[in-house]
Order: sequence, then structure tokens, then C-alpha cells
Amino acid sequence: MGELLKAQLRLVLPALAAALLGCGGSSHHYVYAVGKAAQGVFGFTEKSSGELTGINGSPFSTGGQPVGVAITPSRNFGYVISAGGNGVVGYTFDNKTGGLNLATGAVSTGTNPVALAIDPSSQHLYVLNQGSSNISAYSIDTFSGALTALSGSPFATLTNPISMALSPKGNALYVVSPTQGLAGIAVNADGTLGSASTPASAGTSPAFVTVDPGDKFVYVADSAGNAVLGFTVSGSGVSGSGSSTAAGTGPSALAVSPDSKFLFAANGGSNNVSVFSIGSGGALTQVQGSPFAAGTTPSFLITDLAGGHLFVANAGSSNLSEFSIGGSGTLTPSSGSPFAISTTPIWIAVTD
Repeated sequence: MGELLKAQLRLVLPALAAALLGCGGSSHHYVYAVGKAAQGVFGFTEKSSGELTGINGSPFSTGGQPVGVAITPSRNFGYVISAGGNGVVGYTFDNKTGGLNLATGAVSTGTNPVALAIDPSSQHLYVLNQGSSNISAYSIDTFSGALTALSGSPFATLTNPISMALSPKGNALYVVSPTQGLAGIAVNADGTLGSASTPASAGTSPAFVTVDPGDKFVYVADSAGNAVLGFTVSGSGVSGSGSSTAAGTGPSALAVSPDSKFLFAANGGSNNVSVFSIGSGGALTQVQGSPFAAGTTPSFLITDLAGGHLFVANAGSSNLSEFSIGGSGTLTPSSGSPFAISTTPIWIAVTD
């Protein structure tokens, strides 16, 4: 088979599988959350008003101490990592109902997985392992969702890594470590990983990393320094020393709006969310009214793919806050927010 035909099939097959597995499609948006306190994925349907309602069958069973969840961009499969079992479990995704059905048994990761990411083509899954200081990389079977470790996996990374972000193009991973700072790792065409770049200093205690959807800037939450640091993307790494902007107390998670206009920081120590506008050079300016009150100990946040709503996981109050995002970046609580959840939520995933 010619290389051109192979390349074309790699692009077509995920879309074909999505059509077959999700016959009848759905315009519904779904929200999923996990936390160590419950062995399940809690699923919600997002109404047009923004209000969340539980999905039938939720929570969906997982392994011990789930700490991260992700849905493939093709909306075929979902994956959950569990710190208790050092593994990742796969699910088929029901486009009509948002239900998750167990598809694969647990596949081993490294020690103490803390983050996961799926590439834009839905072909590869990456898991960051804090305890073993490496990244497990897998191919995703187009039709079954089965995971197969890539050649060379797991790949070495920074010592004691705590957070990971995949670039919008899927060609670079960014990792932060509280002791070593920020490093970039090139993602090869076959999904395998290169060596980590020389780490850049990322504040007193880097806790979270994200990349803007425009693939121009990388931002790091410095929890002990109560700040957000901004870097410019340079190849598969970053350039600059990291410009610092004050946030709330103990920022623990970051998210950037799909249009790259705003950055959101969850401040776990001050129980609120800081919102910044992003300038042409990546500079951050706090919007009027920021910070905005959230629940107790906000630990994770994410926007929906349209950029109209922000979801916040409040680990301390065991609920999810939802906000509509105004044109200037202001946050307004959605109807019914916050929404109770029977765990201490630490990760959220959304679908389009």
C-alpha cells in the first residue's frame, strides 16, 4: 500500500468510525468529572441554558482512585487513569446519551499517573506518571479503542512531574516539575517522543501547565508564588524566562478559551477564579471584576469547546461550578450552579 494512501486512511478512518459508532449523532454537550473519593466517572448533559443534568447510568465504574478523564476528539472513546491501580481504562462513548461503556480492561501505566492527553487525530494517548517520572504512550485502535504501548514507551521526562499539556497540533508535549521547572518534548509523526528540552525556570512551585489553542504561548501556574508565568512557544520548547503575572492565592490549574482571548486560573487557596485577557504578545491583564468566587478549593477548570461556558471542579466543596463567559471575559454563574457531585472532583473533560 502506498504511503499516500496510508496517510489518507489515517485521516478518514477515525471519522468513519465515529459515524458508525455514533449513528444518529447528537448535538448534546457532555461533561465528565472524576475524583479519588469515588470509583466512578460522573457524567452530565449540558442544556442550552448551561444547566447540568446527570446522564443515565452515571457514575460509570472505574478502577481505584480515578484522577483524570479524557474523551477522544472523534467522540468514539473515553479513557480514565487511576492512581490506585497505576492503569488506564477505556470506554466506548455513546453519542446519543453520553454513556460510557467499558471497552478495555486496565492497561498498565507507570507509577502514580497524574495527567493524560489525547492527540487531535484521536490516534495516540499519553499518560504522565509522577512516581516513575516518565510518560506512557499508546496507539488507539480506531474501531475497538484498545491501547497498545508505542515502541520505546515509557519515555523519560522530568523528575517528579506534576502536570502535562499537549500542543494543539499534537507535535509537542509540555511538562512541569516542582523541582525542575518547565520542559518541552517533541512528538514524532508515529507518536513516539523525543528527549525533554533543557528545563526552564517556572517560578517557586510550578503546579500546572497549559498551551493556548493558537499554539503561541505556554502558561504555568506557580502555586507558591501566587502567579501565572507566560512563555513563548519555540519549536517543541519555549523561549524567554517566563513573564510573571499575579493571580489569586495558590493557583492550581489553568485553562485558555478556544479563541485564545482569555486565560482562567483556579485559585485553590482563595476559592476563586482569576480571568486575564491575553495580549498579542501573550501578556496577561486581569479583566474587570476578577477574581470571581468559586466553590471551596477549586482544583481544575476547563471551557466548553465553543468557549461559552467555564466549568470548575471544587474539591473542597464536592461540586462543580459553571459560568457563562461574557465578551469581555467576565464570569456569570449558570442556572443551578454549583452542581453537587459525590466525590472530591479534581479533573473535568467536555465534548463539543
